[in-house]
Order: sequence, then structure tokens, then C-alpha cells
Amino acid sequence: MNWQQFLNLIVARIKQVVGLYAFVLIPMWGMFFLNEVALFGLWNIFGIVPRALDVGSMIGVFASWTMHGNLSHLIGNTVTLLQILFLFGLFEKNAYRTIIKLVIASGLVTWVIGSPSSIHIGASGLCFAMFGYMIGGALFARRWGYLLACIIMGTGYWLTIKQGLMPQPGVSFAAHFGGLCAGLLLGATSKHHYTSVSRHQ
Repeated sequence: MNWQQFLNLIVARIKQVVGLYAFVLIPMWGMFFLNEVALFGLWNIFGIVPRALDVGSMIGVFASWTMHGNLSHLIGNTVTLLQILFLFGLFEKNAYRTIIKLVIASGLVTWVIGSPSSIHIGASGLCFAMFGYMIGGALFARRWGYLLACIIMGTGYWLTIKQGLMPQPGVSFAAHFGGLCAGLLLGATSKHHYTSVSRHQ
């Protein structure tokens, strides 16, 4: 890869970062305010209810990441996503498709392992799935970009995981642990693709 191709790749990945912010954050914030203003909080009843086969829980598997209990909950997840989406956009070639896979996989694992008397909402499961994907890619798929990302995130990266996996009232351990496991599995089986610029340019 020559310098022109490398520059084109960097520009494409920066554009992808901006696109990922829109792809993930606009639905989160949009649904939060729509839920507050027009839906009277009813959107959150469609969270993941583990092992329930009703339509609401199935919606939650795919969309619980757009449901948040309050503004503080939403901001906390947004701050985490701003960091990890940036790294994801830089190092993941098929980032949009991978995020969709992580949403579904983390939702399904949460549905399987969670307490049947609970309801799970929020984007933290997706956050942990993305953490897991990066760790799995770095450790098992030899994706050195993600190893660099783990180093960049540093102590805060591991502290977030440690705190998220400690059972706490009002915090979904099942979503955190399930997301992390789903991400690790998908990351470990991901392939090493960094270049998307044709050699014929």
C-alpha cells in the first residue's frame, strides 16, 4: 500500500466513524426523546424479558439498546460509545454489519441467561459486546489494530469492564456479561481485514 492508498483509507475510516456516530447515537437519542414526549415511557416496556416468547421481548432483543430509563442512563452509555465507536470505526472494515451482529448476539444471550423476572433495557449490552469483540479480535484473531485499541483505552477500558461485571442494584449484569461473551465469540472468529482500497487505483 502506497501513501496515497493509505491516506484514502484513513479518510474512509474517519468518514466511517462519523457514520457510526449517526448510526448508533441518533436512534438512541431520538427514541429517548420520542419516548419522553410522545410515547409516555411506553417504549421501555419492550425491553428484553429473558426467555419470554412474547412480541415485546423479541422487539427488545433487537431494540433494547435504544431504551433508557432516564437522561443520566443515556448520557453514561453515550460517553462510552463515543470512545469505542471511534476505535471501532478506525479498525473495523465492515463496522455497520458487525454492530448489527453484536446487537442481535448480545440481545439473544441476555434473553437466554437473564433472570425471568427482570426486564433489560439500555445500550450497555452493546457497549460490552463491542468491548468483547475488540478483545476477542486482539487475543484470538491476531487483529493488531484492536490490540492497539485496547492499549489506547488503557486502565479505563478494563476498569469499565470490571465495574460492569460486578452485580449492582438496577444494573443489568446479564446484559453486561452476555454482551461481553457474545462479543468475545464474534471477535475471536473475525478475520483480519484492514484495507478496503483497491490496488488498481
